Amino acid sequence: MFKSIFLEIITFLLKRLDLSQISKLGKFVGLLIWYFVPSRRTLAIKNIKMHLNKTEKEARQLAFRNFLNTGRSFVEIFYNLKVDFRFLHKYVSIENREILEQIRNTSRPVVAVTAHLGAWELLSGLMAVFFYNKKPTQIVIREPDDDVINDIVKRLRSNYIHEILPRDNSALKISSCLKKGGICAFLVDHNCGRRKAVFLPFLREIAAVNFGPALMAIRTRALVFPIFLVRIHNLNYKMYVHKPLDVNELKGDMKTKIKYVCEFYTKTVEKMVYKYPDQWYWMHNRWRTKPK
Repeated sequence: MFKSIFLEIITFLLKRLDLSQISKLGKFVGLLIWYFVPSRRTLAIKNIKMHLNKTEKEARQLAFRNFLNTGRSFVEIFYNLKVDFRFLHKYVSIENREILEQIRNTSRPVVAVTAHLGAWELLSGLMAVFFYNKKPTQIVIREPDDDVINDIVKRLRSNYIHEILPRDNSALKISSCLKKGGICAFLVDHNCGRRKAVFLPFLREIAAVNFGPALMAIRTRALVFPIFLVRIHNLNYKMYVHKPLDVNELKGDMKTKIKYVCEFYTKTVEKMVYKYPDQWYWMHNRWRTKPK
């Protein structure tokens, strides 16, 4: 009971912060993780050295900047429900806006794919802005193990248009949304178990890539739409909108199509990580699951 009340009070206070205060608090959180969670610091430095071919000094410097960015990403969840058209016009520039308009106006189902890169929590809020009165929208997340934290996180991510779904056991709801011409968003850069994986090269090492989004896209004949929100400087953000993949144009059997779609979104994430290496989630053990 005390834990629940304490977390609700903290949530209430943090939701009252403006974007500048959120940014400063996020950097402070990143510093705390850097200095007080040495296992994550060591893992991030090791990952950067290995997958970006950096020296120890270069990897450590990049990892430090990365922790500041990641801290901001964590705390930005408390600003998510404030994201609106004013936020969009004031803080966000969009690359390939015409593609975004195409996705907004299409009657086709859309599987949106993104990564733990840049300001992924704010991207959730922006999706509500873009697709309000246009498409039913779902966001698929990995739920925290703690029920109290999970409830708070779900409320912070649930906008006036979103349906937040757990990563597991939501296939029927996702399929129903897509068959109605809706959009369902997935984070596709996390590690997964062998049963859910296609093994593909990612940042110079074989990684387990979750084929669930690919399978959903193929079954519902959806467009696969990569979208990312990264920080440019201070409080400014840039949205990268990539040309979608039309699964109706794919040839071959189901296994071949699934692999092709997984390669498509994995390579897209990889390009964005190379472009913004200090904004990806390096403290995650991305390559933990190995092929047999």
